[in-house]
Amino acid sequence: MTRTTDLPQLALLTLRDPQAAAEVVLGWNLSKEALWTAIALVSVIVTFLSSLSNLILPVPAPLSAIVGNPFMYFIIAAGGFVATVHAIYWTGRMMGGQGRIEDLMVLLLWLQAMRAAAQVGVIVLLVIAPIFASLLVLFIGVATLWIFINFISIGLQLNSVVRAVVILIVGALVLVVGLSFLLSLIGVSAVGVPLGV
Repeated sequence: MTRTTDLPQLALLTLRDPQAAAEVVLGWNLSKEALWTAIALVSVIVTFLSSLSNLILPVPAPLSAIVGNPFMYFIIAAGGFVATVHAIYWTGRMMGGQGRIEDLMVLLLWLQAMRAAAQVGVIVLLVIAPIFASLLVLFIGVATLWIFINFISIGLQLNSVVRAVVILIVGALVLVVGLSFLLSLIGVSAVGVPLGV
């Protein structure tokens, strides 16, 4: 397949055929330095867009302390990305997956970049047509899940969407348990409230 550098075309391919798009993205062969720089950049963009969205439609009080603090949100966005990659990668390896962690990182980086672009559309619709914004959010959620599953299959060389679903579920559980344990060690919950209250 042609290694396209046309990002809008690649985005459409990602929606139509995530596995073919994954092969294109893996063909970029980003260096580790470029990969980490791109992760930081996308995290900054996501943080900015979330802050802008919060100005238009404020989130409920428990989450406003996080979304309203750009530095904290950036740490959560970047840290959450890295934690998710590791949880999925090592879960996949334990279940027979192959591939490099960098492959999974670049695939999820592309997915995150697409979500950031879609979030711009959501923000615009929040201003001019809030009902359509809700529909777009629903579509983004479903599309993200489908693309994520296919990217896991390709990134871990599983050749099985079913195995990718299992790895996603187990990896998500591992991530939740791990984060809960970490937060319990420092005595806070995910929304900044002491545990055991």
